[in-house]
Amino acid sequence: MTNDMSGALARLNRDRALYANLLEVLRRGSARVCRAGERGILLYDEASGAWMMSAADQAAAGELLALVSGGCDLFVGHEMFYLRSAEARLGFSAKQICYSALYPGVEPLAVPAFDGTVRRLGPEWAPWLVEHYENDFGGLPYMQGALRRGMLGAFLEGEREPAGFVGFHEEGSIGLLEVLPHRRRLGLGEILQRSAVNLALERGQLAFGQVFYTNTASLALQRRVGMELSEGRMFWAFP
Repeated sequence: MTNDMSGALARLNRDRALYANLLEVLRRGSARVCRAGERGILLYDEASGAWMMSAADQAAAGELLALVSGGCDLFVGHEMFYLRSAEARLGFSAKQICYSALYPGVEPLAVPAFDGTVRRLGPEWAPWLVEHYENDFGGLPYMQGALRRGMLGAFLEGEREPAGFVGFHEEGSIGLLEVLPHRRRLGLGEILQRSAVNLALERGQLAFGQVFYTNTASLALQRRVGMELSEGRMFWAFP
């Protein structure tokens, strides 16, 4: 495969929802492109430490996988047909399968009024966020990084602690969305999602995220706020 960045971009722009993370790391300049063309692209994102790939067919997938460094510990594939090949090549045993979601508009979303405010969280919230986030995802260092990237908290009137929060992962996706159990069913998840989309737009980022393919509640939330879901699924693979 010869390098052809214009061909690769044409490929990615044909399905912007699926390839949103590739487009974002290219936009912000954190990606090192290893190979790019109409039949596929392989890049390494310096910010997240993730290798990211798209391939048109098995031949292209094999060619690109052969270029992945032996030190890879996080791999993102955007077509499911080479999942097993990637696992075998990299020696990985864990995976997460997702749909990608992209807000296709340019105008900010309306955020429903509620009895409280959404505001930026400062670095002092890191230990509290680790304690209240349901997923064990990188611990305190990761949450400190997320706060630097920009996290939002939904504070109900008269309360000192957030009832929920949302942020951005290292490659730019909206995530870390959590509403505390005793504050659910108040619409705060949608308020936070809409607020995160607007923050991304304000900063000139693509507003996108990934949702586990089995998480029907989150998939419904994405549709409700106007996100475009990819038809195909993607995967994250790791040791």
